Amino acid sequence: MFFSDEYFKTIELYKNLHSSGTTKLSPQNTFAGYSLVEWIPEIYSIIKINKANSIIDFGCEKTLVHKGKIQSGQKTYSGLKEFWAVENITLYDPGVKEFNNYPKKKSDGVICTDVLEHIPTKDIFHFIDGLYSLSKKFIFLVVATIPASKLFEDGRNIHLTLKNADEWNIIFNEFKNKYPKIQTVLRFNE
Repeated sequence: MFFSDEYFKTIELYKNLHSSGTTKLSPQNTFAGYSLVEWIPEIYSIIKINKANSIIDFGCEKTLVHKGKIQSGQKTYSGLKEFWAVENITLYDPGVKEFNNYPKKKSDGVICTDVLEHIPTKDIFHFIDGLYSLSKKFIFLVVATIPASKLFEDGRNIHLTLKNADEWNIIFNEFKNKYPKIQTVLRFNE
């Protein structure tokens, strides 16, 4: 896949935000990984329906949710891997040194929450195609349709590609046709 220079420059900006924080947040709390929290139960259902055993969290941030304990009913789980009952979770985020190795093999499912809106508009189709190429069974995406509260140092909003839900659905209908065997679940933060 070929990405624009802007794409790679944007990754460098995110590396800086991860390591330096923002004017409002410490480095530890900047992109900590909480955008996944509200979607954990729905992803669990999708994993079960698809009998998925491996997941890629593409844009995992600092993974605090993956590492934290999860309480469900009377049971406490040591983290998402145990809660979702999968053998493998591959964590990828180019802005976090610990997780910046691009996934080398496909997984049953790819989850990508609060990422697409951060990708330069000219790179969106290549980026989405890359997500599908990593999935065997399903892809779960959450996209913000409004500006973020965070800005880059140059004053630009970190949500570089803002589209409404209808526009995103049109884009994903093309990918659903291209990859008909992969279940696509698209949600929005509006």
